[in-house]
Amino acid sequence: MSGPAVLFREIHRLRRFAHELQDQMDRVPRQQKTQQAKVARQEENYRAAQDALKHLKVEVHGKEGNLKTAHTQIAKFQKQLNEAESKKEYDALQHEIRDAKSACERLEEEILNGIAETEEKTAQLPELEKAVKQAKEEYAAFESGMQERLAGLQSQLAEAQKQLHEQEAGIPANIRVHYERVIAGMGHEGLAVVKGRTCTNCYTEITAQQFNELQQEMYVLCKSCGRILYLPE
Repeated sequence: MSGPAVLFREIHRLRRFAHELQDQMDRVPRQQKTQQAKVARQEENYRAAQDALKHLKVEVHGKEGNLKTAHTQIAKFQKQLNEAESKKEYDALQHEIRDAKSACERLEEEILNGIAETEEKTAQLPELEKAVKQAKEEYAAFESGMQERLAGLQSQLAEAQKQLHEQEAGIPANIRVHYERVIAGMGHEGLAVVKGRTCTNCYTEITAQQFNELQQEMYVLCKSCGRILYLPE
């Protein structure tokens, strides 16, 4: 019958494998939330773009109304200018007309800029909508495969735990209590392989006696980190 050092090699492999499987299972809900957040972000970007476009159109429409009012006011001032009875009244109307024309020029420029921006934002909507559709498709694909993936991981984990239980049953009674204490404190990291007479966890060189004991398939602990040691195949 193989000694504990050989047994711990397989136990360590199974414990690490089980840990990796559990870690993959734990990541699935986080990955799901990431996919959901991506969909929500793309939808928010699309809604924000739509709202911005709507606001811009309202703004441009309002300025067009103000421009129309300003032109009407200029026409009114022109009529009053022709009917002015004094130089003071005439000069005042001239000043009003200049101000109104300046306001019209400013409004016309703002309207043109607004129209250009409206066209630009309108052209961006299809890409944003496409991004929403793609994010939803990716999430749907993730969802469709998630349960199957989880089932596969759970099946592998159950098998690994079964094999681990079978291997642990072979641990000699005189070291089982200490093994369980090490595992309770360190989990799957409670064991370490020795390479070149060095513990691969803490990189401390073991003694010649420890190395000799490992070669004899004896139970050996690292004097530095307290892990259960074993030799590679």
